[in-house]
Formats: sequence, C-alpha cells, structure tokens
Amino acid sequence: MKFISSTNDIRKYLGLKPKKNIKFNNISIDTRTIKKDSLFIALRGGNFNGNKFIEKAFSSGAIAVLCSDKSYINKNNVIYVPSVRKALSKISSEIASDFKGKKILITGSNGKTSTTNIISKSLPKCSSTIKNFNNEIGLPISIMSSKKDSKYMVLEAGAAKKGDIKYLSKIVKPDIGIITNIGNSHLEKLINIEGVFKVKSELIKNIRKGGALIVPNDVNYLQRWKNMAKGIKVIPVPKKFITKNEKISKDKKIMTFDIIKSCSDDKKSKAVSISSSLLGKHNIQNILVCYTCLNVLGESNSKMLKSLKNISSSISRQRILSWRNKSTLIDDTYNANPESVKRSIDVLSEFSGRKIFIFGDMFELGRFRKKLHVDIGSYAKNSKIDILITFGELSKFASSGFQKKSYNFYNEEELKAFIANFIKKNDIVLIKGSRGMKMERFI
Repeated sequence: MKFISSTNDIRKYLGLKPKKNIKFNNISIDTRTIKKDSLFIALRGGNFNGNKFIEKAFSSGAIAVLCSDKSYINKNNVIYVPSVRKALSKISSEIASDFKGKKILITGSNGKTSTTNIISKSLPKCSSTIKNFNNEIGLPISIMSSKKDSKYMVLEAGAAKKGDIKYLSKIVKPDIGIITNIGNSHLEKLINIEGVFKVKSELIKNIRKGGALIVPNDVNYLQRWKNMAKGIKVIPVPKKFITKNEKISKDKKIMTFDIIKSCSDDKKSKAVSISSSLLGKHNIQNILVCYTCLNVLGESNSKMLKSLKNISSSISRQRILSWRNKSTLIDDTYNANPESVKRSIDVLSEFSGRKIFIFGDMFELGRFRKKLHVDIGSYAKNSKIDILITFGELSKFASSGFQKKSYNFYNEEELKAFIANFIKKNDIVLIKGSRGMKMERFI
C-alpha cells in the first residue's frame, strides 16, 4: 500500500482538515501523459503555469488535482495550497520521516541513475526513484509513490546549483548517503570542480546520526569528507576490491569480471564472478559502490548477482541497438557532461568495426566550455575513434582536439541526410549530447 493514494492522505500530511475522500491510482505532472484516475499536480515555473491545464487534466482522466489556483478552493476534488513546491516538500518530508525502513540517497556527477537502479534491484522490498526523478519536484513525487511496507527506499538527487543537494537531502534525511564521483558538470553555476565537490558534499549534514556515507576512494577528497562527517561513518569503496578477467561478450551485450576480495576483513574471501548487461569500466565502479552498500546494510549480494544480467540501461542511456544499414547504435542521447561523454567513448572503443561518434553540444560548462569540448576530441582520438561528427556551435571545437577526419553540422536536416548515406554495415555509432540538444532526433 502506498503512503499517498487519496486526497485525504495528502490533506493529512499537509495538516488540512479531511473532506470527501477521492482515491487515485497515479500521480502526474503532465496532461499529455496523464492516466485515468490520476492525481494531477499543477506546477508553476518561469515559463509555465500548470493551473492553466487543470480542466484539460480532468478531461484527460485526472480524478483529483493539487494546485495553487484559488478559484478551485471550494472543490472537493481539488486541494488548494499557496505553493505546490512547498507542499510537495512538506508531504514528502513527512512521509520520509514516517518511513520505518532504511533510506539511501545517491548523488554524484555521473552514475547516479545506474547506481540507483542496481541497488534498488538488489535489495528486498524496495521503493525507489521513478525514472530519473531527482530534482525538487521529482524526488518528492518518488517518495509520495513509495510503499509503506518497503524495507528500503532508494532515491537519487541531482544538482544544478548550490543548495540543491542540501534541499533534497533535508527532505529525505537518509540513513546511507552515496556520492558516486566528483566531475565536471553544471560548471556554469557551480563555477569549477571545487564548486561541484561542495554541492555534492551538502548531502553529509543531513545523513542521520549513526548512518554512513559511501564515497569513491579518491585521494583528492576522501580526507575532506572524513573531516566534514560528524557522527556518521565515511566508507570509501575499498581499495582491496580488485577486479580481474574483465571481458565483454562477442555480441557486446554482457560484461564479465571478478571481484577478488570482498568488503570484509576475512582473508579467506573468495572471488565473486560478476556478469552484467551494463557495459563499460565506469559500470564496474558503479557495481562496486553497490556491492559496498549491500555489505554496509548486511544484505546478501545474491540478488544483485542475479539481477545484473537483466538490468537494462535506462531510456537513451548507453542502450545498444541494431540500427540502419545493419550498423550498431549506442543510444546515449539523454544527457552529457565531460565525464559521461568519456565513459561512453570508452564503451564505443570496445567494439570492432568503424567507430563513429556523433557529438552534440555539452551545456552548462561556463568559461570552460570551449576547452572541455576540445578535450573530448582529444579523448576520442586517443581512444581510437575513427570518425567524429559534431552538431552545434560548441561541439565543433572537438574537431581541433580530434585532429582526424571530422564533419561539422549546424542544421538538423543536413545532418539527418548525411547520416542516411554515411552509415554503413558493421559501423558502430555513438550518439550523445546535452538534453537541450535533443540528439534522439537523429536516431
């Protein structure tokens, strides 16, 4: 049973008097995808006003609405609040406080969604983040959709500016916090790598006393994390996790490797063989983080070992697909920052055949934007990528770092026409760029 399944559930958590109780099956913030008997949450932002879509929501199947439009204040199927965002924060914070199980909150520059996915599928009776709902709206909705009888709640927290992780972690107050890594992301507002470190580290102050922080064994940050942590354990992914025999199957669908030592101090620890449908060395690190988390929780890794073979990549995140003219596509179009692009290039480099990288602009990199695009070109060159195709005003700078055959495009139709004629049988094609570039249009 979910914490929130009716209008009076919401009123209870907001401290409002009960009215006629209306049950709903789903929660939606988008009238285009709303399902029958859903609660519609009418959000307001700088460029949109969900209150204008309330009637459309009802006609599309909504049975109840949470909104900030006073004209609906007396309707039984509408819950009026002065601020929807503040209401979501209060509701989700109260639910998180009531939750009897363990809460795990994951942040980092890369690997959040994969790590969340692996951990949630490795734990018994687990509620987790919906899709990649990891911001001030998505995280509360994920909490509101969680089940009362869950043993674990696994959530993801993203950040674009100072204070984001502080805000989200204060809602959750996790028992275990995980920082997957620190890398170049959202530099437009976070300024530099130090700014990224500080915003991700906001998580620490809201971990429950007696809890734990799992972090990479990074000499640049480990001691600083230990100095910041008061009343919680800081647990780096152990250096004695030795991985060997790394292989990728001939069909490029399964990666196998061995963990030689476990998290315990038992010198007789045996090798653990891992088979995963998630490719790339970065996913080995994500799996080791999950392995560490299971050890901290005292849970067996048997469910993780079984689930890893069948965990599929999230939509547009390193999905391996058969593509045009009998080529292979690595669809990683969801988003991009310098570290995630390099990780995808690593996956591309594992394939045989002509390796083609279709690269769209990376956004939010501030004054480093030109250099970081050039660096990607250099990385692609050193990774033996054969051809670079860029789309946009920033990605073109990658060509100077690539120093080999490259093509630069600025027009959507011209690039589509080029792809149609250029991609041949047995080519391996990676497509990646920032969310705003909508690189999925070229698939």
